[in-house]
Amino acid sequence: MDLGQFVSTKVVSSIFTMASSPSLALSFLVLLVLATFTTTTVLATNNLPPSSAPALSPASSAAAKEFLRATCTSKSELPELCFDILLPYASSFNGSQGKVARASAAIAIERHRGLLDELRGLKPGPGDVGAERRMLVMLLSDCVRDFDATYMFADETLARIDFLVSGRGSEEQRASDKLRANVWLTSAMDSGVSCTDWFNEEGSHGRPASSPVGKKVIAGCATATQYMSIALELLVNCITT
Repeated sequence: MDLGQFVSTKVVSSIFTMASSPSLALSFLVLLVLATFTTTTVLATNNLPPSSAPALSPASSAAAKEFLRATCTSKSELPELCFDILLPYASSFNGSQGKVARASAAIAIERHRGLLDELRGLKPGPGDVGAERRMLVMLLSDCVRDFDATYMFADETLARIDFLVSGRGSEEQRASDKLRANVWLTSAMDSGVSCTDWFNEEGSHGRPASSPVGKKVIAGCATATQYMSIALELLVNCITT
């Protein structure tokens, strides 16, 4: 499956779930935009630099910290969390907001992957029996499936952001790469929102959101969603095409 097929699948899935889950409407619209712009041709992805998580940097100078704080304050709606997440890497940014955005995306992707691993290992507790247990198993399976489908394109997305930060490529190529990265981050963020909504959905057997495993899932999704939200804000506000 390539990125275009992934988007088409997400759009079709959203059509069937929007009526019962209004929170998916925004994701559907964004994915529909991507489907409109996605072609079957492979762009410059094959020549993108390899992606990797940011390396921890030496103790940051006061100037590096000030630059990071100013960037987070002006570009993110979660400035304190943005600063705290990125502080260990502050000295590596060298005054580049693009590098800040790239590091944020890498950290958010790592949190997404970590949550996916956690979800795979979660099981209902001994007190969850009968219909409630079956419901929890189904919800966990749905969350894993959605996170897994999204994570498939994490490395490609980070490579596109690397390309954008490098300053290379035509205006058209850069606009395309930024759009695709934007939509992937939005879709990844929506995975956490959707998973939380499923556990909170009224009419479910028992109270899945109140179960021990449900509380773990919702807490994990909240953190992952915030990380991805910051990455999306920095991509949009810090990288030009």
